[in-house]
Amino acid sequence: MLRPRSRPHARLVLAVLLVAVVAGGAAPAGAAPRRPPTDPGTRIAALGSLVATEDATATAADRDVATLSARLVTLQRAEAAARARTDELGVAATEARIRLADARAALRLLAVAAYRDGARPQDLLAIVDARSPIDAVHRQHLVARSAEIRRLAIVEARRAERVARRAVQAARDARDRIRRDTEVVEAQLPVARRRAEAARRRATVARFWLARWRSVEAGIATPIRGQPVLGSEEMARWFAATRGSRNRTTVPMVELARFYVEEGSAENVRSDIAFAQSILETAAFRFPDGGQVAPSDNNFAGMDACDTCRTGSRFPDARTGVRAQMQQLRVYAQPGLRNAMLASPAVNPRLDTHYLKGRVQTWGGLTGTWATAAGYGDRILAIYREMLAWLTDRAGLDG
Repeated sequence: MLRPRSRPHARLVLAVLLVAVVAGGAAPAGAAPRRPPTDPGTRIAALGSLVATEDATATAADRDVATLSARLVTLQRAEAAARARTDELGVAATEARIRLADARAALRLLAVAAYRDGARPQDLLAIVDARSPIDAVHRQHLVARSAEIRRLAIVEARRAERVARRAVQAARDARDRIRRDTEVVEAQLPVARRRAEAARRRATVARFWLARWRSVEAGIATPIRGQPVLGSEEMARWFAATRGSRNRTTVPMVELARFYVEEGSAENVRSDIAFAQSILETAAFRFPDGGQVAPSDNNFAGMDACDTCRTGSRFPDARTGVRAQMQQLRVYAQPGLRNAMLASPAVNPRLDTHYLKGRVQTWGGLTGTWATAAGYGDRILAIYREMLAWLTDRAGLDG
């Protein structure tokens, strides 16, 4: 039967881990170590504020998009109408120019005829078959009157052509102003859309990490049961960046982390927190010499390493060692569990009769049960929060 225990190397392990947790990596000589905030309350408040800010930004940007879209439709319609009006006035201006040209041509022909026949209207009438002197005078008057009418027609045609030309220019100016306004709106619209999309993307990412922090908001009262929140690649990346490559595991860290996620998911155990437990138990998988557990034991949680034991449990491979840890955590947390209920065959057939079955629901409850070290559950959660903080700070929430 398993008993609470302490191990000869416990102080060494805790000392190593406290240095790592506090420092969060190497700091320049003489400089105070920089620590990312690991308090769930602080992180939850910051992420909640970020979500609210990005939601508000997205809402405002969506309003801008709607306003700009409506404005663009109005401008496009106005531009189409302005183009039609410009074309219409262009036709009218062309007709006015034609009328002016016709009036000028008619007056020119009259002047040419007058010049040819004596440069006077009277001479022009000399070749006209007048029936009487009165008739001749009348004809002379008609010619003069015709010339005046044609001159006035030119004046009117010139005025009409000038008015038409100005109207065309005004219509073109209006059309060009509308086109410029349209181009401004067309340029602003994709910017507003990108702003809305970026805000929604940041809000989505912030919500994702907010949910992760809320999963440990209860601190040591966080349940042992539950699906892992962190992925294997994330855990392996954090380990490589903060603990280096000096581990002595029998498989690469990426593979070991994958075993944790797979086995924990199968047993509905927070194996991402169990990974932090193993960091604590093994001094970051370095298995310090002189301890009760050797690297080749594949024992990542000090199982059966009791006060009076020379060694702990030994497992044939890394996956089996991880599976044994997940199964034992499930036994601690689930009342009435039987071996047949496990996702995989029981690594330890004595689990059916474990005296702590179902009596430890939270990670804080492991203090004095899984290990006798003071604050054992607190230290597990501290490592997990360090892991979560490091990953959160690299989640691209600032971009």
